Amino acid sequence: MVNVPEVGTGNAGSRSIVSKIYSVIGITAAIALVGSYFFSRGEVFYGILTLLIFLALFALQVILLANADKNLTTAVILNSLAWASFFYSAVSFPFIFAFGFLLFFLFLAGRRGKDELNNSLKVKVSRVVQSVIGFALTAVVIFTFVSMILIAKLDLTEERVYRLTDVVVAPIARHYVQDFTPDMETGTFFAKLAERNLITNRQAINQSVAQLKQDIEGYAGTQIDLRRSVAENLYQALQFKISNLTPQAKIYWALIILGMIFLSVKSIEFLIAFPLILFVFIIYQLLLAFNFISIDIKNRRQEVVLLNK
Repeated sequence: MVNVPEVGTGNAGSRSIVSKIYSVIGITAAIALVGSYFFSRGEVFYGILTLLIFLALFALQVILLANADKNLTTAVILNSLAWASFFYSAVSFPFIFAFGFLLFFLFLAGRRGKDELNNSLKVKVSRVVQSVIGFALTAVVIFTFVSMILIAKLDLTEERVYRLTDVVVAPIARHYVQDFTPDMETGTFFAKLAERNLITNRQAINQSVAQLKQDIEGYAGTQIDLRRSVAENLYQALQFKISNLTPQAKIYWALIILGMIFLSVKSIEFLIAFPLILFVFIIYQLLLAFNFISIDIKNRRQEVVLLNK
């Protein structure tokens, strides 16, 4: 729990605390603004790095403002607006819906962090971070995904499909064909799959390749060119599928993709939790060391964080 004196008392100490409150909110919102810029330009790598920093600062923001509901509400609204700032060209009903989702889940994240502090006798940074990042990460990832689609930053291109093949398909394919690359000809890949199954006769290999080609074409609904690379054939298949989807089917696919994103986000929470906890803990200790905040005991039992005057 955090003890924040009432704003507006007119003394220098209160003004100092107010300036600290808004400096915390301003820095967090500024990082969200930078993340919005990177994602809106399609710079996903830098956007993800900025998102991780935002999550750490958001958790710290909750710790410092948990007992100041109005200030925490203001912080969440400003953070959400910052994430939306560079997606102004995407304004539409889906965008408003996605923004509402972002705002609501960031509020939930802040509430969970506040409840964790209120229910603990000691300020446990690790538990606050873990309680906050789930909702906050899901909110920002889904909002940016929807917004990037609306401004055509996630359109399907051969380069993006190549990277998708390299990141998603290649690790799986290399379990079967060790030297697999997205540039490998599809026919060569199929032939090596057949050889892995202890087929050594050339005629039998050709028959296996032809059967595999037929099976995939039946599933994908498009032709496979054995002389083209795996990435190129995947691009053509995806283009064909997307262009033939009905509006209703596109909605279903969008929901499926959002569901997959949600599950993916939940699956990586534990991977990013430790570095974020460490990062927040270091900043928290620095704030204590530089007398930005201090620890006091409320009712002789519960630790509270004080913003020093």
